[in-house]
Amino acid sequence: MNIIYGHPDLSKEGEQNEKTARTNACGICTASAPFLLLLFGIMYCGFMYGDYLTLNNMARSAAREAVITIPASGDDTELLAYDALEDRYRETIEDAHMTTNLYTFKDIQIDNTGTSPANGAPPDSIHVRIDTVLNKQYAFVNLLTGLGVGIPESYSINYYMYDENGSASDS
Repeated sequence: MNIIYGHPDLSKEGEQNEKTARTNACGICTASAPFLLLLFGIMYCGFMYGDYLTLNNMARSAAREAVITIPASGDDTELLAYDALEDRYRETIEDAHMTTNLYTFKDIQIDNTGTSPANGAPPDSIHVRIDTVLNKQYAFVNLLTGLGVGIPESYSINYYMYDENGSASDS
């Protein structure tokens, strides 16, 4: 044993500590990758859910406004009023930046289901449909897709509200 300045030679122990530190660092990196993937996955699911709730509330607002302000006449004035309402809500959704843009807004459609609608829709109701498309500019979306995790390419919100004013055939 060599003693320098009253201390034993720790060169072998120093090398051992260095190897242990490198091994621990590799272990931390290896364990943190799945943890970060899980953390970002939870975060992005929260973003998607928040966007869905925001757009669902916009669909509800549009349907309520259509029910209250647009009389069911069954003619072109009703369709023009729906178009104007669509334009206003389209502008609000696009310009207000209410969502995280994980899914981007594609379109909004407002129409009256009429007295005998097809495909099981409720009669005498206002139907609002909001379509979205997956924003592939997010790095995390590309990472999940590369790992084989399926992410919906788009989703649609369909909202029906009963028209208290009745349909055009009731008046």
